Amino acid sequence: MFNRSTLRRGLLAPLAILAAVVSTPASAITDVRVWHSMTGVSAQTFETMVESFNGSQKNYRVDLVFKGDDKATTAAGIAALSLPDGPDLLQVSDVGSGDVLAVKNGVKPIHEILPLAKSKDFDFFIPGAVAFMKDERNRLRAFPLEASVPVLLYNKAAYAKAGLPTDAPPATWRDLQKQLIVLQDAGKGMKCSYTSSDQAWIHIENLGALHGEAIATRNNGLDGGGATLTFNDLLHVRHIALMTSWVKSELYRPSGHGEEGDARFASGECGVLTTASGSLGDIAKAARFNIGVAPLPFYEEGARQPVNTLVGGSALWAAEGRTRDVYNGIATFLAYLATPVIAVEWHQKTGSLPWTSAAYLVSERTGYYDKYPGLAAVMKGAATSQAATSRGIRLPAYDKVRDIMDAQLDAVWSGEKPPKLGLDDAVRLGDDAMKQAVALPEPPKARPGKAPKKGVSSRT
Repeated sequence: MFNRSTLRRGLLAPLAILAAVVSTPASAITDVRVWHSMTGVSAQTFETMVESFNGSQKNYRVDLVFKGDDKATTAAGIAALSLPDGPDLLQVSDVGSGDVLAVKNGVKPIHEILPLAKSKDFDFFIPGAVAFMKDERNRLRAFPLEASVPVLLYNKAAYAKAGLPTDAPPATWRDLQKQLIVLQDAGKGMKCSYTSSDQAWIHIENLGALHGEAIATRNNGLDGGGATLTFNDLLHVRHIALMTSWVKSELYRPSGHGEEGDARFASGECGVLTTASGSLGDIAKAARFNIGVAPLPFYEEGARQPVNTLVGGSALWAAEGRTRDVYNGIATFLAYLATPVIAVEWHQKTGSLPWTSAAYLVSERTGYYDKYPGLAAVMKGAATSQAATSRGIRLPAYDKVRDIMDAQLDAVWSGEKPPKLGLDDAVRLGDDAMKQAVALPEPPKARPGKAPKKGVSSRT
C-alpha cells in the first residue's frame, strides 16, 4: 500500500511532466474553482491532494469550496454555472446529473478538456456508457469523483462469535436470512442483525438493476422523455415483502434514508450492512473489527446469474464558457488526480471505485485487496460492461421521486401499508412528481457577466 511519504516523493515528478505539456502564461496563476459536497474521509483525502497540487506547481491553483449537501451543491452550482465567479468544476451526484445536462450551454464535456494535458494516465476504470458520467459513445462527460457500487459488509468478529464462517458471505437474500437468524440467536448484545443505508438505492434501484429489471419505462428514462415508473412489479413486491417480514422479526432494522446505517454498523450495533462502496473508508476508520466485503445479494429465481448493479455516487462537471487558461488548469489538475500514486491513494482511503485501471491494478498487485478479499470481486464486477438496466436512471425530478420512495418504504416498515400498496403509491406519486416537473416553466437564467477575452485569464 502507498503511504503518505511515498505519496509526497511521487508528487513532483508527475507535476513536472504536466507543467511541461500544458501551456500557460508563466507570469500568472490561474484559479480553478471546485465546488463540492464531500465530507469525512473523502473530504479530508481530497483536501490533502488539493493542497499538494497547489504547493507543488506555479501555474494553477485549485480553490476548493464546500457548498453543503448534494442537493444544495447541485442547486447552487447550476444557478452559478453561467456566472464569472461560479464553479469551474462542480460536484454533482448521480441523481442530479440530469438537471445539469438540462442546462443549455451549461457544461463542457470532460472528454473535450482532457487532451489539453496530453497525459498517458487517462485510462479510466469506469465501464462503458455509465449514464451519469458518460455519453452513448463511452466518452466522459464528467470526472468520476466518488463513484460507488452497492456492497454488503459484515462484521467478521460477530460472525466468528456466532459460529458462522468468516470467509463465506451470503450470495443470495435467502442465504443472508439464514445467517441473520444465527446472528440474532447468538448475538449476545448485538441490537440488530442487519441494517441498510441508502434504502431506496439498495432495495429498489439496485434490486432492479441486479436482476435486469428497469424501474421505469423507456430504459429508465435514458431513451427520452415520457417515462413512467414500474418498480411495483413482482420482483420488488416480493423483495419488500421479505424485508417487511425481517422488520417484524427484528432481523432487519431500518436506519433512515441516508448513511445512518453506516454508523450503526461501524459501532458494532449491527452485524451486516448494505451500503455504497464509497462508505468503506469512513466505516473502516471508525470500526474496531475486521470487515468482510461482498457483492449485493440476489434472488436465484430472479436471475440465475446476477447482472451489474448501478454505478452511483458523484462526478465533477466542467462549466462551459471558461477561458482556455482555466481549461488548461482543469486538465492539469485532473491529470494529476489520474497519476497512479494519487489515484491509488484515493481508492484505498475512501473505498470509491478506482479512477483509473492503473489504480486498480496497483491495488491488486500490492496486496491491498488481501485486507478486504471480497472487494476485489466487487471491483471486477463494476468494471465489466454494463447491462441496459445498469447504465443509470435519468428521470425528471428524480431527487423528489427518491424521497417518495423513501417515505413509502418507511410506511411499509412501520406497518402502515402493505408492501404492494406502498410500492403502488410510490409509483403513482412519483409519476405525478415527474409530470409536474416537466410541466413547470423554465426559471429565468442568471445574466452572465462580461466574458473575458479568449485565452486571457480573469483570475490572476
